[in-house]
Amino acid sequence: RSPPNRFASLKMSQAAIGDGGGGGGSGDGVQRSRSRSPPSRGGGATPPIGSSAPFMNVYMCRHGTTTWNLAKRWQGETDTELADVGVEQARATADALAERLPQGVRCILSSDLKRAKATAEIYAERFGCNVTVDRRLREPSLGIFEGMTKGRIYSEYREIFERMAKMPQAQRLREAYFDGLESPLDTSLRAEAAAKEAAKSLRDIGACGIQSGGHGASAPAALLVSHSKVLEAVLATVFGKFYEGIVTTPCAFFQWRVAVDGSEHELGELHKIEFHDCVVEQ
Repeated sequence: RSPPNRFASLKMSQAAIGDGGGGGGSGDGVQRSRSRSPPSRGGGATPPIGSSAPFMNVYMCRHGTTTWNLAKRWQGETDTELADVGVEQARATADALAERLPQGVRCILSSDLKRAKATAEIYAERFGCNVTVDRRLREPSLGIFEGMTKGRIYSEYREIFERMAKMPQAQRLREAYFDGLESPLDTSLRAEAAAKEAAKSLRDIGACGIQSGGHGASAPAALLVSHSKVLEAVLATVFGKFYEGIVTTPCAFFQWRVAVDGSEHELGELHKIEFHDCVVEQ
């Protein structure tokens, strides 16, 4: 059977918009995922069975709007600045996170790129903690796409997106837009390592864990401030969302309940994130 043409249709397959829930998964509204050993290019590994490790409360966040976002230019590793509207978005999101997290935030990890660091520093001021720069959270290189407008990218390179949309998800996550660039799988693996480290940091400073399916309000949190392609890679690789159909907007975030030993993950609250079963130009 021919694979579906995910580029032609814009049908929503999973309702997970705005401040909604976990976007699919188990009957209690929580999507669970067991961790795997880093997959080789030849295939996956058997996941562990039955973890008793506590879950820690991690929120993965996208930076605020930049000057290039306003111009609809793809950024990648280009080190762009927050626009004024991005600063205001970050302040508003800091307040929104504070309402959701009455137990506070104990640590903040940020990409080394300026737009993420500036966002993280606004969050740090709100929560009274320091920012630790972690290159594992930086946006991957997008090669020649960097600086190009999305209209030009999807017009001149449409065949790339059509070809990739037809791939099985496991294959797509191992493919970069161009040779020599990082794949979504590789991006996710480094972000997963940062999340596991953040979870351990929470445990080491005595933060309480949360039960499976627990709400963010029940325990202190760690924030990981990163970029759209990193959030998309994690949501696709760890939680099985269709990679080309994930839409995040500036200052989006999701609750990522992480077992301290890295063996299990749960997807909790979503903010400003959508899941589609087709390619979405963004």
